[in-house]
Amino acid sequence: MVVRQNNSETGATQIIVKGNRSVSWRANVILAASLGAVSALIGGGMAMYGFWVVLTFAGLEFLFVMFCLSKVYRKMGYTEVISIQESTLVVEAGFDKPESVIELSRHWTQIEFDDPASLFEVGTLKLESSGRCLEVGRLLNKSEKRDLYEELQRCLGLKQTKLRLIS
Repeated sequence: MVVRQNNSETGATQIIVKGNRSVSWRANVILAASLGAVSALIGGGMAMYGFWVVLTFAGLEFLFVMFCLSKVYRKMGYTEVISIQESTLVVEAGFDKPESVIELSRHWTQIEFDDPASLFEVGTLKLESSGRCLEVGRLLNKSEKRDLYEELQRCLGLKQTKLRLIS
């Protein structure tokens, strides 16, 4: 998800890039609990016939599903805030708070977007300035990366940037 905001006080433009959390954490817990209940019912039925080991694996399955859901939910909380000011471009990235802050010179910044022809690849979007290279929008799909590329072009006022088609 790509959202653009203008700060009227500082005159800076902020582009907020987030992963798409399609459901809340509560909905994830309800999903896992319903799967766990079905597994417990089946495991309980099997335990009544003497297959006690099935009940143990049903519990392990529930724990594994909860672990996987929590990892994915946490990863989709990764946020990048790209602040475009008069002379600088600041990229802040992190999960709950900015864990890394990288400042680039706005006038020397170039955008490179590798747009693969394959439907199954999303490509990479990079900001390059003064020998530094930074990949942005890792959690975005192909069309969202293209939108971010065009938005960055507009905000930076770039006419010619590198757009590479990979076959």
